Amino acid sequence: MRKEILRIDNVTKEIDGILYLDNVNFHIFKGEIMGLIPINNHGKSQLIQLISQNISIDFGRIYFDEKLVNYYEYSNMTNNKVYLIDKRTKLVEDLKVADNIHVLNHKFDSFIIRAKDLKAKTDELIKELDIDIKTGQYISELSVFEKTLIELIKAVINGVQLIILDGISNFISVEELHQFQKLVKYYTKRGISFIYIGNHHEEAFEICDRVCLFENGRVIKVIHKEEFSDEVIEPYTITFDNSTGLNESDDGSEIFVFKNFTTENLRDISFSLKRGECITILDINNKGIQDIVQILSGKINPIEGKVILDNKMIEEINSYHMLLNRITYIPENPVDEILFHDMSYLDNLTFLLDYKLDRNIINKKVFKNIKEEYRYIVGKDVDEDDLGNLSKKSLYDLVYFRTLLFNPRVIFIMQPFSNADLYLRGRIIELMNQLKAKGVGIVILAVSISDTLTVSDRLLIMENGKIVKNYGKDNFNKLNILINTPLIQKIINHRLILFMIL
Repeated sequence: MRKEILRIDNVTKEIDGILYLDNVNFHIFKGEIMGLIPINNHGKSQLIQLISQNISIDFGRIYFDEKLVNYYEYSNMTNNKVYLIDKRTKLVEDLKVADNIHVLNHKFDSFIIRAKDLKAKTDELIKELDIDIKTGQYISELSVFEKTLIELIKAVINGVQLIILDGISNFISVEELHQFQKLVKYYTKRGISFIYIGNHHEEAFEICDRVCLFENGRVIKVIHKEEFSDEVIEPYTITFDNSTGLNESDDGSEIFVFKNFTTENLRDISFSLKRGECITILDINNKGIQDIVQILSGKINPIEGKVILDNKMIEEINSYHMLLNRITYIPENPVDEILFHDMSYLDNLTFLLDYKLDRNIINKKVFKNIKEEYRYIVGKDVDEDDLGNLSKKSLYDLVYFRTLLFNPRVIFIMQPFSNADLYLRGRIIELMNQLKAKGVGIVILAVSISDTLTVSDRLLIMENGKIVKNYGKDNFNKLNILINTPLIQKIINHRLILFMIL
């Protein structure tokens, strides 16, 4: 009989009158990878917290390692042997790899730290796992992927029994994801269990033993490995089509050219964009797309390269001149990075208006007209002085409506679907299609395909800083990309769908 690591029985959790977990039931076996696909994010963070720590619950029981650790009558607030890996690293940046793995470990019981012995011990471990990381490096010198690997190793060395992986494919590349999944499977053979939280069934089916669909704080379906298929998912899906009528380019001419750029991580890349066209640049090594953003913001100077808009070269490449030429950028987490939470909805909405109108002082009548126009679109949100009172959907609407109001020619978007649940992904697709309908050219910078093909007209594959493939929309169902991961081939060769309860 297989040993259970975690069992959650009929657990209900309410906070301030809001029901976050509603009669949740599921279990995880030792050495199993359990997938969790949040159809929406309601209750997800509360579930992760509850699995990690025995906080109070309103009903139900929780068993960890086959022992009752939490129930509705008593919660002792102890921590379970659980570790969460997401984009926010918990490593100490100013310490070396060996120190993070062994010294910052409650099992480390030596009073004298011998650096030479510690390094040798860590070197042996890294060699055994076939990982190319120098253990004498400081954590701050590592890539996001390398930090993720070190967190996984540290968690196992620290004696955890269950590791939660939240949105791994949102911040490591296709190539890196394949390597990471190999290490995950290696550790399952040693009895470590995993909860793999992702947004697509294709990704979950590739690595998981079972998959839970999670919506509104409930597990609505558990799918076993022998049932994995597009057909079993079909009742919970809806397709978001990219309307062919959205591209308003009259003559197919290019409005934007990113030409012959070379940096430390880019190798003479060039691409062009038509009016109302959307292209996705999939960086399978996660090395080049950050340099593109750094170039456009003026933070790095390329070895060579030029930006051409409407057949005219932009002389100075920095954030100021990009805005003057109506070239904008939406970062990966726009709600946190580009909204001003101490300003009102209207102030945020009109933040770029001075660039659009090319004037320092704007008549109050203009603001009044904008407010009334957007009241019709967003309702009472436009009157909100505190962004903290708005839903995540409303905040994403604000990000994209501000961009629409600015009326850009070209917009770069980094990982637009990162950390978005499936309902929000659908809304983002609608907002991007509105941009296209206005004739805005869109460049999506991505390390995972996610839902990008549902809105894209072309897909460019970047490998080792060079564009190696260019596919048109008509060929999305025929792609044969030379990537050593069955997952990506499957995602590309099947239609992309989003989950939604019918």
